[in-house]
Amino acid sequence: MTMKYDAMMRPEDLEAVDNTIYEPKREELIARTLVNVKSDVPDGAETYSYDVMTRTGVAKILASGADDVPLVDADMRRHTVHIYSIAAAFRVSMQELRQARMANQPIEATKAATARRAVAEKENRLAWSGDETYNILGFTNAEGIQTSALDQNEAGDSTQWADKSGKEIVADLRQARSKVNRLPGHNADTLVVTPDALEELEKEYNQYTGQTVRQYIQNQGWFSTIQSTSDLEEQGDSDEDCFLVFDSSTEVVQLLVPMDLTRHEQEYKYPNYKVPVEERCGGVVIRYPMAIVRGDGV
Repeated sequence: MTMKYDAMMRPEDLEAVDNTIYEPKREELIARTLVNVKSDVPDGAETYSYDVMTRTGVAKILASGADDVPLVDADMRRHTVHIYSIAAAFRVSMQELRQARMANQPIEATKAATARRAVAEKENRLAWSGDETYNILGFTNAEGIQTSALDQNEAGDSTQWADKSGKEIVADLRQARSKVNRLPGHNADTLVVTPDALEELEKEYNQYTGQTVRQYIQNQGWFSTIQSTSDLEEQGDSDEDCFLVFDSSTEVVQLLVPMDLTRHEQEYKYPNYKVPVEERCGGVVIRYPMAIVRGDGV
């Protein structure tokens, strides 16, 4: 049976939906605010291959007449990731269309925002912890990153920041930061913690400075970015919460998004339209895993 024209979804009906889909809130996409997005891969690609580097050798001062120039090499290992579609959909009823047209307004975009949020949350989970079912690795479990269990507090009964002094928290961060900064040409510019750990950064550094831990490390210029995400909860080797310190440059890591969030043509089945949205994502591309440090037990 042919539908009446006034029951069909028109481009003007989707105006608010498209604004919502294509202009997500920044805080929803924390991973892509911290690392660069690699979008130059064709959206039809099923895989993407890149080189993972480990560096060997150091330079040295040569004595006069010496010819034993040390060999510095970069061991390149080819790594391939699969690219998958992240999809969600929302429904718009015929009655919602009628009401919008009666008011001469675009349809309500709340459902579109929910679908966009679902895709954004999945993208973040892929970036930080990957997906075991599809063999996608993230920041916390990528092969070759540096990991370390945090030292215990002064009492010797806990590694958690809630049980540590401000100075002990700073010591944990300094140790992780130094693991990146001692790598030639790399700088630990980003700190990512759990929401609970972010709250602990508001703890007093010591009784003399009047600064919080966060203020202290910011004044020291240790990190240009400090962010939090719940996707780091229970991601340590023994399911503890963890934090990440890393160099966010493109030489180290990128987020692979061959196709950003896109609205597809709606499907009609009385009395609703189903509107699908899709993103193509391959998780994080980590080219130099040594420049990422995960601290467990926070």
